[in-house]
Amino acid sequence: MPPSRSVVAAGTLLAALCAALPAAGAARAAGAPLAERELEVTRLAEGVYAMTWQDPLQDPIEGNSLVIVNDEDVVVVDTALLPSTTRRLIAELRKITDKPARYVVNTHWHDDHHGGNYLYRELWPEVTIVSHAATRPLILEHTYRPRPGILEEYEQAAARFTRWAETGLDDEGKELVERRRKRAGELAAFYSMAVVELAQQREMPPDLTFTDQLVLQRGARTIELRWLGRGNTAGDIVVFLPAERIVATGDLLVYPIPFCFGSYYAEWIDTLAAVDALPADVIVPGHGPVMRDRAYLHTVQELLRAIVAETKQAVADGLTLEQAKEKIKLPDWKAKLAPEDSNRGPAFDAFVLSPAIERAYRQAKGENPGEGRV
Repeated sequence: MPPSRSVVAAGTLLAALCAALPAAGAARAAGAPLAERELEVTRLAEGVYAMTWQDPLQDPIEGNSLVIVNDEDVVVVDTALLPSTTRRLIAELRKITDKPARYVVNTHWHDDHHGGNYLYRELWPEVTIVSHAATRPLILEHTYRPRPGILEEYEQAAARFTRWAETGLDDEGKELVERRRKRAGELAAFYSMAVVELAQQREMPPDLTFTDQLVLQRGARTIELRWLGRGNTAGDIVVFLPAERIVATGDLLVYPIPFCFGSYYAEWIDTLAAVDALPADVIVPGHGPVMRDRAYLHTVQELLRAIVAETKQAVADGLTLEQAKEKIKLPDWKAKLAPEDSNRGPAFDAFVLSPAIERAYRQAKGENPGEGRV
């Protein structure tokens, strides 16, 4: 019972992810209050903490955060999506230190990584919000501009799924089996919550941008913000701590299923190679657990190589887009990333196959589909 395609077309990652939830069944505790989400705060080095969600596919999907406590202030990497989530991250930050946040870094434009910017500005008015130069206009265009329409879509979805759950009938009058009726109730609660939460948000885009590299020298600590090339988005940056040998990647790395929306697949392979070349022992991904080796990074590279190779071959063979989508199913990769005993299969379809094959095919033909769309 997926929402209408127009929700996906609205542009934000939240819309795309939420549209996939009914099909993916990704949430292990769908409809559960956000307070019940399991958050792990891990000390990685002196003054450096990763805040990671233990079920990366639990809806609503939220981004990880990295907190860097310096001599006199704090640098925060990514601020989550929903206000309630951001407040929880801030509460954890305050348990660690009473120093003020001085910089907030947005690794890319997806709203689950910058939605809480305004709360940091409210608490610490002097905070500077930093991103790559490409990220700021993408936030304005693909998060803020379509937000009113998305809220309207969510209100309609909440009403529709509430009606389904209460009556046991879909819009065509067809009786719902118990599983679908239960899921309708979960979705009604989800969309109702999302409308209330997102309506609270204030627009707070980055006010400091850079192109290749920006170094923040905060007392004795060196923090390098680097753009290593296009990948998941045009403006992905990594946050590298050379002395501590830690790197935060944003959505260049997402576990257990990569988010392949609006991406640059061939370039992404090279960008991950640049991440791989960094002298880091610890990787904090945009979603998923802290990583202490490169195995998953290499897995994602190989998946991207398969996507690029198979879509290029489809174009060389003269296949139409629909023929390519019918042919390219990546069954071996689905089995590897989404084994049958997991809940990841539909998520693989929604987050990899659905967006990546069409976009990679267009890129193989030399087309340039705009970011934020397939």
